[in-house]
Amino acid sequence: MMTPDTTTEELPGGPHRPRVLFTVAGTVFEFVRKLEMRSTGELLMLAQRRYRNGLSGPVVVKRLRNPATFVERRRLVEEVDLTFRLNHPAIAKVMLLKLYRGAPHVVMEYVEGRSLDTVLNLAAMRRRPLSAEFAAHVTAEVAEALSYAHGLTDEWSRPLHIVHRDVSPRNIRVGVHGEVKLTHFTVAASSLSGREVTSQELVKGDIAYASPEALRRRKVDARSDLFSLGLVLLELLTGRHPLLVDDLAPVLEPEPLELHAQGPTWMPVKEVAARMAQVGPEQVERLAAGVAEPLRRILLRALRQEPSERFQTGAEMAEALRAWLDSQGGHRGRQAIAQEVEQAAVEATVRRNQAELLEGGLHPEGLTVEEAALAGEPSSETPLGEAAGSAVRLSQVAELTLEARITQAAEPAAGARHAATEAPDEARPEAPEPSDTAPEATKPEEPDTP
Repeated sequence: MMTPDTTTEELPGGPHRPRVLFTVAGTVFEFVRKLEMRSTGELLMLAQRRYRNGLSGPVVVKRLRNPATFVERRRLVEEVDLTFRLNHPAIAKVMLLKLYRGAPHVVMEYVEGRSLDTVLNLAAMRRRPLSAEFAAHVTAEVAEALSYAHGLTDEWSRPLHIVHRDVSPRNIRVGVHGEVKLTHFTVAASSLSGREVTSQELVKGDIAYASPEALRRRKVDARSDLFSLGLVLLELLTGRHPLLVDDLAPVLEPEPLELHAQGPTWMPVKEVAARMAQVGPEQVERLAAGVAEPLRRILLRALRQEPSERFQTGAEMAEALRAWLDSQGGHRGRQAIAQEVEQAAVEATVRRNQAELLEGGLHPEGLTVEEAALAGEPSSETPLGEAAGSAVRLSQVAELTLEARITQAAEPAAGARHAATEAPDEARPEAPEPSDTAPEATKPEEPDTP
């Protein structure tokens, strides 16, 4: 019988008491809520950091499942060692590493806002992509962050050859003030001394955004991340993804190497690899038919099969995107980015409410404008865990999509993006906390805790 989780729930009739995770040099980290449980065993929690003098602020605390394997522990230590070196305004900061009750915990910057994954879900619900200016600005910000990371050197000026390997909407956040941040270098490759070598059969990150060479288990470099970013840009501009194209049947070539994904998948890894191997100029042209010609050229270059034909650096890709933005009348400011996300949330709510009326209350707990506008992390209770974001949007085998329900009584919109009937992640009510993912303690580790 499982022990009930009492660390994340208030006792009936009892006074509110801070649920302390741990303390470091007099700074107390109090649990607020669970953000996400990843298939790798990493638990992400929102915490409140409180100093001795009373100041406080939100942070993200990430820990491994307990008990953790040696490899899981080692990879987290490597991540922290690597990300401590990253200091860029478009990369979420890592602050400290704490070993607590046998499990390593990493404290990271909390970016209040939405993941790009959630923003894309909102666009799918309203059945209209974000603006081309939004797409270009967000992608340029991430390209510049990648350029910085790719060019980082160690203390002896030796290149670290960092490759993020998981550039996907789920790991890009748009803050409430319009800031853009690349997060989670957990699966990054580098030449940092002592790095754990990835199993040759294991494809790291979200396979829906992996480059062809990553899916073929060949050596990857900075250009692999730029291919992944090209897929993000394509999806932002069109609401479409190459894995949704059915006009070309995937050719499953016999491979001596058995491929495995890091987390749950909605399509066999070999089929994903076969489909992505067929991505080329002709398919990109079809998917991006309605996109402005300069942006289409950027997509065509970013999504080349051969790395030598792509953008060679993130700075080069960012420069092309900034040049197009300048031609449209200047820089896309943060305020405009934040306003567009909120507008998408409002319009998604309207669509959701229309579906409610048309189908006689299909969603008794449907979104309100306020709920859709709430900023937050994805729920960890989705059935596919880590792969849920891309699976919900990209899977064509969903029984009934929100778009299909609305179009029973409304004109279809061009270029609509497939979306499941689930609410946006941050609008879903939280389910009861499972006992095996709860924070471990409610009392501080050190006697000086307030």
